[in-house]
Amino acid sequence: MIKKYLFRQFISSFLSVFVTLFIISSIIILFQIAKITSYIELSLYELFKLYALMSVKLILFTIPISFFISCFMCILRLSKENEIIMLFSLGYSPKVILNFFNTIAIVISTILIIISLIFIPISFSLYDNFIDYKKAFSQINLKSNNFGQKIGNYIYFSDEFNEDIYKNIIIYVPKTDETNKQILIAKTGKIINDNSKITFKLDDVKIYNFKQNLEFLQIKELTFNSLIKSQNSGINSIKEYWKNYKEPSKSKELVIYILLSLLPITCVKFALAFSIISSRYEKSHEYLAILIFLLIYLTPMSLLLQYHFYTILLVFSISYLISHVCFKKKILEKY
Repeated sequence: MIKKYLFRQFISSFLSVFVTLFIISSIIILFQIAKITSYIELSLYELFKLYALMSVKLILFTIPISFFISCFMCILRLSKENEIIMLFSLGYSPKVILNFFNTIAIVISTILIIISLIFIPISFSLYDNFIDYKKAFSQINLKSNNFGQKIGNYIYFSDEFNEDIYKNIIIYVPKTDETNKQILIAKTGKIINDNSKITFKLDDVKIYNFKQNLEFLQIKELTFNSLIKSQNSGINSIKEYWKNYKEPSKSKELVIYILLSLLPITCVKFALAFSIISSRYEKSHEYLAILIFLLIYLTPMSLLLQYHFYTILLVFSISYLISHVCFKKKILEKY
């Protein structure tokens, strides 16, 4: 009964904080996507796909902060309405409230650690593959007009494009040290994405090869993949992504992601210590308390990024100990 009551109070506070932070943070992502669209074209579906890949990291930053603030807001509101004092007078111990929020914190932290170690590396690989593919595709960007189009050293012409099919194609290949001057004429052509490798497939092709004597060759099908160079990084395995965790860049990611994931477990006792008050005689100083705890948690984290697991262990232990002492001195010895 008490757990259902606390959950209803908590979830309303959590959703209001989380949605607000997520929307504000999403604006930053939209600015980044707008910058990307300056050099590649995106359809509406591709825009949502890119946003989804980039927002995985956003979840990791917004959920721990939302949990911390909503714990404060939820319990402080109940304290000011004398609901917490009433629960204590009915015989409920502060440990009942602590156990409820501890359970939620452990669930959230576990989910965030899984996101940090598994889903973020996957989203990074998919993001890089997507950008590489769009860059390669934008490099060709074949158009149908009366003036032709220069692509690298080649000159391309097509007079019609309909339902992903190019018609009446002419490609001029200039003379190089390795090849003779050539003219390719094809009835139809289509750009194909085969396992992330972009190729230009031509049908009913006539090839005029300008040697000392003109040579003529007619073939049914020609896959023209030298026109397009696509770089694809592939999806790295999770183990492969984290194997160099001692390198500065990887150590930084590991420390930030894991400590942010553990923030809910660390902050629960601290939030309850400064939000359970007797509203007639005490003030919570909630904003100052939130700021001080975040400084205690984030400052050593940002200064000791290169020490990976040692930094995680040190910051987590000290912050948890401070939270425990505050909860014991301010709440357990009083109520």
